[in-house]
Amino acid sequence: MAVIESGSSSDLLTIDTTTKAARVSVYPRLSHYAIASVTGTIGATLAANSSVFVARLDPSAGASYKAYITRLTLMFNDIAAVAGVNAGLRLAVYRGSGAAASGGTALATAAEKDTTSANSQMNSGEGGDMRISTTGALTVAGITFETQELLTAMSLADALITAGTYREKAWEFDNPQASPIVLNQGELIAIRNPVVFPGTATWQLGVTMEWFEG
Repeated sequence: MAVIESGSSSDLLTIDTTTKAARVSVYPRLSHYAIASVTGTIGATLAANSSVFVARLDPSAGASYKAYITRLTLMFNDIAAVAGVNAGLRLAVYRGSGAAASGGTALATAAEKDTTSANSQMNSGEGGDMRISTTGALTVAGITFETQELLTAMSLADALITAGTYREKAWEFDNPQASPIVLNQGELIAIRNPVVFPGTATWQLGVTMEWFEG
């Protein structure tokens, strides 16, 4: 077995004599969090690019502090049948920056996957902000969204034709081929509707988001 000493410290790297590979330890990846919530029943017309869920990382978290979103699940439930829905009706995920959203239901505290973790910098008490719609769009004055949507959920046109239709879409970025969505200090992730939602639609959206920080 070979042992290599760092040139700048007394740290040692062990090389296995058989495999000729370095021996390493698996290190836990920072602190993990989750949030899950459901909108109220939305029956109002939503202008294009309205936001129904927004989560913002504390703008004072520090330049090197980031949130890495590893899983995002949308659960869409159509409550009432609708005729004449708009073409391209869908929900999409965007990143933005600037002010925090307002209105809706504030989600003050993320769940810690390890109870020994520090509080999430998404928590309102730490300077972050998370909220979900009640019966209409959130207020997003002062927020600048990126032009390109990061993810497109699904076409909801058929879902809104038949009452009781349920759809679920999940994205996972927790493997070597899919990098997480990264939020830097003051950046946010939002679920928006790129085209107008008709006022005759009646629906609810469930959102589950998982991420790690550090």
